[in-house]
Amino acid sequence: MTNRLAALLEEPPASPLGDYWVLRGAFGWVLLSPAAAVEVERQLARRWPPRWLTVRDLVGSRVRVRTALVHCLLEATVAQRAEERRLERARQAEERGDARPWEDTT
Repeated sequence: MTNRLAALLEEPPASPLGDYWVLRGAFGWVLLSPAAAVEVERQLARRWPPRWLTVRDLVGSRVRVRTALVHCLLEATVAQRAEERRLERARQAEERGDARPWEDTT
């Protein structure tokens, strides 16, 4: 019994993904290394940004997107993602606790 509780209470193992950035736009999304994200940010901040951005994603694929189609560049660290999951679980618990007995909350 103690082993089961210890397994539930211990911190989850570190994510194999580590920290990454998400480039989102009309084209979908691309996961980038922090170094690639710095380069994208630099390109986007130029007085006259290039028409196209060419970067390598987390798995090494070459990605080329129109600068005009980029909506945002998001940081996603391991700690941020863990906090997002914690907040989502708390939100769901609050929603379940607030539900009426006749409401289906599944």
